[in-house]
Parts: sequence; structure tokens; C-alpha cells
Amino acid sequence: MKFIYSCLLVFISHCLMAQTVLFSENINNNWDIYSINPINGEVDRITKDSFKDFQSDYCISNNNIVFDSYRDKNSRNIFSLNLKTNELLQLTQLETRDGHPVWSPDCHQIAFQSSRNGGSNVYIMNSKGENIEQLTFNGSFDGIPKWSPNGKYIGFNSSRTGSPNVFLLNIKTKELKQMTGDEQHNFIQDWLSDNQLLIITDESKKRQMQILDIKVKATINVPTEFDVTYARTDKNRNIVFIQKNNKEEEQLYLMALDDLVQKQLTNTKGEKRFPAFMHANGIK
Repeated sequence: MKFIYSCLLVFISHCLMAQTVLFSENINNNWDIYSINPINGEVDRITKDSFKDFQSDYCISNNNIVFDSYRDKNSRNIFSLNLKTNELLQLTQLETRDGHPVWSPDCHQIAFQSSRNGGSNVYIMNSKGENIEQLTFNGSFDGIPKWSPNGKYIGFNSSRTGSPNVFLLNIKTKELKQMTGDEQHNFIQDWLSDNQLLIITDESKKRQMQILDIKVKATINVPTEFDVTYARTDKNRNIVFIQKNNKEEEQLYLMALDDLVQKQLTNTKGEKRFPAFMHANGIK
């Protein structure tokens, strides 16, 4: 009994460290961005638009989320929203597909993918949508960028070798390295540290989370019962992720890597995508 109680206390402590979680959900044929408190399950709807609002990322220094949306002429563009003032800024305004925006660690820049010059490639811009720089030049697909914690690298997915794989780009030197092999499909999700990536792979016909050590290119499986589709991490080595349960419903889960105990956060039937952690005081 004491052992069970101590395990429960450990799990609760991990939940208390966990930040509020952002995610997008399709309810009544409309995608919007929501937040959920992992402790009490309270859900807040952040965006309310008739067009699709998808992936979002939070910046603690300016209380802003950045997200992609189809609300401008039904083309996919990037917006920022101040959660305190509700000020909405459109950062890209082309009739192309700009998406998957993520803040740099210092919140001064945003990495994103864009098809503005043909095939999808990785770009960066400042927080106002200015000083746009193209970082990759690939005719097939480069996208889903993620900044390293030290801000020196951007990890991203590329199909330049045929199958989806994870690559690293040194932002200063522009040196490019392939981090995963072509024997299976691999998708970057986030950075656990400057030397560790969280990826999803289709190993054994299952979409499995793995920790990839970029120094030795070794991987460790993160056990889950069902297929995982999207995942992000926080500085406390918590993972928030979406997996299909035994009813084939997509639900949001929380896991601490220290104990690998899963907690289901949602229990709704809508499709869910793009979870991300945010500071608990981000919502008014």
C-alpha cells in the first residue's frame, strides 16, 4: 500500500511540473486551438474562426502563440496571438502554404515551412514576420522544423533521400547532417536536450516514439500501447502526445520520461493534432 501511495505521489509531482498543453481539435467540422490543464482537465478554447487553425507554439517571454491557419483567403498562413491582449497579427500573407511555425528558444525568431518557392522548404523570420531567410533548398519536401535548446541547430524532416528522415542544419555554418536511416520512416517531434531528439518512427508497423542520441545515432524506444502521431516535450522531460486508443479515437496523453506512466488528458471524439506545452499562466 505504501509503495502504491509513493508511486502516486511521484506521478502527481510530475503532473504538477507539467505545463498547460496546447492542441488543435476538429469539433463540428472546424479545427481550432485549445488548451488543457493537466491537473484538473479544464479546457479553454483559444481560437474561434470558421477556417482551420492548426499547429501552435507558445513563447513565454511575450505571452504569444504562433500558429498556422487557413483564415486568410483559405490559404495557409502564419499568425501570432497575444493571449493577454488578444492582439492578432498575420505574419505571412502569400497564397502558398506556410505552416508548422515554432519559436526560437529566445522567442526572437520563428522557424516554419513554406512552399513559396516551389517545393516545401525551411525558413526563419523574426517575431513580426520580417527578415525572412530560406534555410533549405530542396525540390521535394523539407519541413516540420524544431529549434535545438541552444538555438544553434534546426532539426527538420526531409524526403530528399526518398523516405521521410530527420536532418540537422547548423544555422550559422549551414552544415547539413542526416540523422536517421532510410530503412523506415522517421519524423522529428522535438528536442529533449542539445544532444537528444524525440522522434516518431514506423518501426514494426507501429508509429513508435524514440529518443535519438545525435552524437552516436543510437535510439531508445519510449513505450506506448498504441500508434503515436504527434508529440512534444518540455524542460522537465515530460512528453505530451497523441495516440489512438483501443476505440480508434485520437486522445491526448501526458507522460514523464522518469517513470513512463501515461495519463490520458482528453476523452472526446474529435480528431486531434499538434500538442505543445505552454506556461500555466499563459491563459487569462
